[in-house]
Amino acid sequence: MAPVDEQLFVLMSGVEYGDGGLRRAFEAELRELLEEDRPLKVYLGIDPTATSLTLGHAVPLRKLRQFQDFGHETVFLIGDITALIGDPSDKNKLRPQIDSETIRANEAAYFAQASKILDQSKTVVRHNSEWLGDLDLNDLISLMSKFTVAEMLTRDNFRQRYQSEDAVYLHEFLYALLQGYDALALECDVQVGGTEQLFNLMAGRKLQEQAGQRKHVPVTMPILVGIDGSMRMSKSTGNFIGLDEAPEEQYGKAMSIPDGALANYFLLATNLDRGDVVATIEGLANNERDPMTEKKRLARTIVTELHGEDAAAQAEAHFERTVQRREEPEEMPEAAAREGQPLIDVIVEAGAAPSRREARRLFDQGAVTVDGEPASDGREPARVGSRVRVGKRRWLRITGAGS
Repeated sequence: MAPVDEQLFVLMSGVEYGDGGLRRAFEAELRELLEEDRPLKVYLGIDPTATSLTLGHAVPLRKLRQFQDFGHETVFLIGDITALIGDPSDKNKLRPQIDSETIRANEAAYFAQASKILDQSKTVVRHNSEWLGDLDLNDLISLMSKFTVAEMLTRDNFRQRYQSEDAVYLHEFLYALLQGYDALALECDVQVGGTEQLFNLMAGRKLQEQAGQRKHVPVTMPILVGIDGSMRMSKSTGNFIGLDEAPEEQYGKAMSIPDGALANYFLLATNLDRGDVVATIEGLANNERDPMTEKKRLARTIVTELHGEDAAAQAEAHFERTVQRREEPEEMPEAAAREGQPLIDVIVEAGAAPSRREARRLFDQGAVTVDGEPASDGREPARVGSRVRVGKRRWLRITGAGS
């Protein structure tokens, strides 16, 4: 296998624990494992609660891919039981529960998109229903007896809700215990997760130790900021780059990222060589690299990794033509309009704006044009044959409903 120092440099890149002492301790544990010169069993657990993933979801997937590339055994664990509870890790309120049918439908879409990042040939897929589904009441009581309420309330979001007299439900306590049981059942050496999940990962270490297993090493990744450079990446706010979005859309969104967030994206949202990433971040910090040049390289890299080099080249040409030179694209999506249908409704139905509220905001800002002229009122009927620009990157050609 690759030299230990080389592996450590890559595998600890971008990793955060929120505590310097923890980082030093876990890095030392990981070094000990790597020095055994054997494939480690590494797993990432996901709850299939969504059908469309973002670059934010891909951050721990990229870390798992790095372990794959070094020849370690990687398990992609689908939490079809834990998803029934809902992970409270990043929530300050109760997460809505979903049913088994929705979980199964989401699972297929999730793994298809995750495969853009992971090497399918090196990925072992498991479901935690394989062992959690067999637990009976005695097993659950035994599991719960290993943790105290006081331990659970050390978790920030539970403590904040408790102090604010907001409800904390008993089934939410079960989530960390069941995720911890996953680590025990898999007898893993390493678990990859988000920084906000560290509490759950530590529960797994406790269960492993009590069962006589060697405690796994948590490798936790921070949250990727959205394309505004400050808020968490989220589909609900439109502050995201989706793994299944068109290349032109991904490229354009990447070009809107503020200069101050470039380091975060190079580190967490690309598979570039870690030495190259460090040099890029340092060059930007020292004003030795041009932010626009690096932003274009970032956008090309993101699209290339998700769609291929040809798609990235076409997306870049599209951006330069339509945004930088303000020319119309050679081709644009068609949007069918019913007779008399308001333009704002056509825009929303075509997906050029996520909601009427967002579409109205674009009209108010003068960001919608029809045949090159600003459109200030979305209530006007859409005209068949017209070319509509929505914001900086989206274009539509209006056709009749029967076309």
